[in-house]
Amino acid sequence: MTTPPRNLTIEDLTALHWIADPQVSPDGSRVAFTRVWVDAEADEYRTAIWQVSADGTGLRRLTAGELDAQPRWSPDGTRLAFVRATEAGKPGQICVLPTDGGEASPLTKLEKGAADPAWSPDGRRIAFTSRANPALDDPAKKKPRHEPGRLVTEPVWRWNEQGFIDPDHLPHLWVIDAAGGEPRPLTSGRFAEGAPRWSRDGRFVLFLSDRRNQPWFGRERPWLYRVAADLDAKTGGARMEALTEIDGTVTAFREGADGRIAMTGCLYAERLLSYDQPGLLVGEPARARDGAQAALSVRPVAAGADFPFGEGISADQHPPRGGGAAPLGFSPDGRAVIAMMAKHGSAILVSADLASGEVAEWTPAGRDLIAGTASADGRRWALTLGDWTRPGDLHLLEVATGKLRKLCGLNDALLEGTRHAGLEEFWVRASDGTRIQAWLVTPPGFDPAKKYPLILEIHGGPHAAYGFSFFHEFQTFAAAGFVVLFTNPRGSTSYGSEFANVIQYRYPGDDFHDLMSAVDDVLKRGFVDAKRLGVCGGSGGGLLTNWIVTHTGRFAAAVTDRCVADWASMYYSCDFTLFTESWFKKPPFEDPAEYAERSPVTFASRITTPLFIVHSEDDWRTPIGQGETMFRALKQQRKKTAMVRFPGENHELSRSGTPSRRLQRLSLYRRWFGRFLLGEEAPEFDEPFERSETPAATPVEARAPSPKAGSRKRPATRSAPAPRARARSARSAGRR
Repeated sequence: MTTPPRNLTIEDLTALHWIADPQVSPDGSRVAFTRVWVDAEADEYRTAIWQVSADGTGLRRLTAGELDAQPRWSPDGTRLAFVRATEAGKPGQICVLPTDGGEASPLTKLEKGAADPAWSPDGRRIAFTSRANPALDDPAKKKPRHEPGRLVTEPVWRWNEQGFIDPDHLPHLWVIDAAGGEPRPLTSGRFAEGAPRWSRDGRFVLFLSDRRNQPWFGRERPWLYRVAADLDAKTGGARMEALTEIDGTVTAFREGADGRIAMTGCLYAERLLSYDQPGLLVGEPARARDGAQAALSVRPVAAGADFPFGEGISADQHPPRGGGAAPLGFSPDGRAVIAMMAKHGSAILVSADLASGEVAEWTPAGRDLIAGTASADGRRWALTLGDWTRPGDLHLLEVATGKLRKLCGLNDALLEGTRHAGLEEFWVRASDGTRIQAWLVTPPGFDPAKKYPLILEIHGGPHAAYGFSFFHEFQTFAAAGFVVLFTNPRGSTSYGSEFANVIQYRYPGDDFHDLMSAVDDVLKRGFVDAKRLGVCGGSGGGLLTNWIVTHTGRFAAAVTDRCVADWASMYYSCDFTLFTESWFKKPPFEDPAEYAERSPVTFASRITTPLFIVHSEDDWRTPIGQGETMFRALKQQRKKTAMVRFPGENHELSRSGTPSRRLQRLSLYRRWFGRFLLGEEAPEFDEPFERSETPAATPVEARAPSPKAGSRKRPATRSAPAPRARARSARSAGRR
């Protein structure tokens, strides 16, 4: 007897498996990838290297470790370099595995680990990055009992997900013989390097780096550099050259057979924008000087295609570990560049003709392209592709025929046994006539004759995009009986530069009105109860959630996640600097009014919607003080609110946080909306004195009376804090 399909649950998050970092072998016959899954007992993610043949057969595990990632084929396909860690959260080391069988051999043993392995064209050496500093790293050196204070001299001293920046241990380039031996540093100093790849002649290691002394005072400028592979930085003889001396950025690169280099990045316009849309660039070797290659001559490709290249769309089910890069390279005949492009909520593989700039789409719209690589001749591409119903399966694209074939799907059994929520794409007209793309998620077994509660989901960024990706959060809300609405209001990507930059100096602004237009459009259909509207969002979506509840009372419940509440405080405390004039025209100490006018907390007195606040204590992108600001503002007014604080988590909790905390976050969302939109019991959100089942709760009538509005006098019956708590509070205030 066949078991009927069931609805997707919150707990199914821990049953999912993810395909990360697909790497097609040089001859195109095999694909190695990092498989990611949840170890529920350890409450950790696990990763291992797997392989499948190009015809979809022979799926098997290659490495025995449970923290293995970054597989990279040797040029002849006989060996696989990868990174293995022995403990979660600790740096890994590079290992080499023979692909015809055998055990992996560790290659490095650096104090700060190694990553990003890249084979030389002859297969004799491997370049990599490491934060090791031979002059300072001494395992025998006794560590102090207590961590010393950090001396800070630069305005960026910590970074979300990475923690505090150690200027003595930045990622630099190294090289080691593939057969073993001592690794040699190629670079050192106060600038970080990344994304190493060998030049095709094997003489140089190419890499990306922003080498300005004070990068926070201008636009980003990571350029493409090269350094000779046979010189040791310790001798002082390593010569470094900038290959792209442009007024712009390089975010990824691939060298072609003729020395041309395909890149994603941008050439800056004169106007300073809040979103510089990345495009395709090609660098052509210029005339040699002094026997060395001159800087590349860089020009844009497909400049008429007003969509971002190298960017995708947002999802909560992209691989939480394992990495992977956007596909980029030359076509087999060298006449086009093949890359990822985001267009109208889809992430697709395209080719751009180098002569005409014409763009051809290789994968269908309505899909979510996550990562991919090409065979050595560019004829086969291994791609991770997902859609609304699937997190991401492994596919192979044959360039000659355009045939796209699925090689494996790790979640087939789970997804075949569950019912998916319905998805409808539609477009709405904003108040000024602008077309806004939106999607409506309906519960399994949806009946348009019934009345449903609705949850409006808002993406962050703000320069990002929702689209045709698998969103576990949306699916589970729909399975619980909610209609879910998500949109790409102005400010979103995948609709062109002008659409994204409309909100510059007006954020929040037009995006708020676009969201309300989408809600109004859905209400006209008759199956949503206008009295049971909910709204939620994270990061920039948290900012907009705060803005919505301060500007309208039409929502019955709201959840703001990793939000922004006070722009001036954000300016002074977030990990990145707002020193450029792309978001605000002046700093807050010169024009505090501009920051106050765009800060939701300024209008906190208007809030009538119950607001649940979700924040992580190690979030440096939008520090937890932003959530605390909204919490205290509402508590001061005795309005309905609650807050959850996740220890040890950062801005990426909903996408790659600890599995149990991701489950708790979603469960609390579900309980909050269940209480205010479905009328369900959720006593955990009550104040202690409101919980009748709590014996020690203080009766309401026995509490001290509240001071009248505007009164500065405190009630005489208010008790003083405990002496130790009071002293602790005073010391904290003095430090900060």
